[in-house]
Amino acid sequence: MTTTSMDRRSLLEGALLLLGVTATAGFSPDAFAKAAASPKPSLPAGDFALLSAVADTIIPRTDTPGAVDARVPAKFDALLVNWAAPKRRTELTGALATIDRLAREKTGQGFVALTPEQRKELLVAHDVAALKPVPRTDKLTGMQAMMAGPAVADPGYAKLKELIVVLYYYSEEALTTELTYEHSPGDWTPSIKVTPETRATGGLGMF
Repeated sequence: MTTTSMDRRSLLEGALLLLGVTATAGFSPDAFAKAAASPKPSLPAGDFALLSAVADTIIPRTDTPGAVDARVPAKFDALLVNWAAPKRRTELTGALATIDRLAREKTGQGFVALTPEQRKELLVAHDVAALKPVPRTDKLTGMQAMMAGPAVADPGYAKLKELIVVLYYYSEEALTTELTYEHSPGDWTPSIKVTPETRATGGLGMF
């Protein structure tokens, strides 16, 4: 589920913006890691379970770690407390509540209670509807326009998904298992010396 309206450029832009904003706000990567390691999340238990279920559906565990393995829910929770403005926090928690409401309307059960297959079916349908492009009503220019990206039907869900994906791909788990170099056929002239000891993985994450 990580491909819809998500490409490498937007992923990197989002990650760098997130890193810059947290640093500007005095929320350093070290402070972020400490906040994410808190044994008790700020979200109520039910909401944190919902966040975990959504993150696990967007990036499930396969032959590589998933979002839950990378502790994305805890990191997301830390952002809600230390980074998100009240309006943004309401937008993100509202996006989670919408997913749970849709699950109850369709199945009579909350999203957490659904099977992985049911969660995926529901979230795929919601993803398509929520990320449908719509005409932009605001007048953004320059860097603001570039970072804002296309306008979509549900910007709250778009930001929720973006943060889950960014937090995952800049985790140590993703950088050391997913973002690896695979040599393709043809000539390759390296700009740095590669030895048998050279690590093919992306290295440690920002967060």
